[in-house]
Amino acid sequence: MRRLMVLIGAVFVLLGIAAESLYITSSRVAYNGATISTNAYMISGLFLIVLGLLLTLSGARISKIRIPHA
Repeated sequence: MRRLMVLIGAVFVLLGIAAESLYITSSRVAYNGATISTNAYMISGLFLIVLGLLLTLSGARISKIRIPHA
């Protein structure tokens, strides 16, 4: 299950990066004839990156920090 969460999180991060790059490269509307503006790329890209990072961190195994007793 952890591997699946990390995989889904990584895909969301990559999709967010792609959406951000589309925002940077496009100067017109997202789709011809639609009312979606380039800001939709920015907002969806940021949302996907944050969601992907959260899913990746939730699936990652984080070891405990052990402090040796003196």
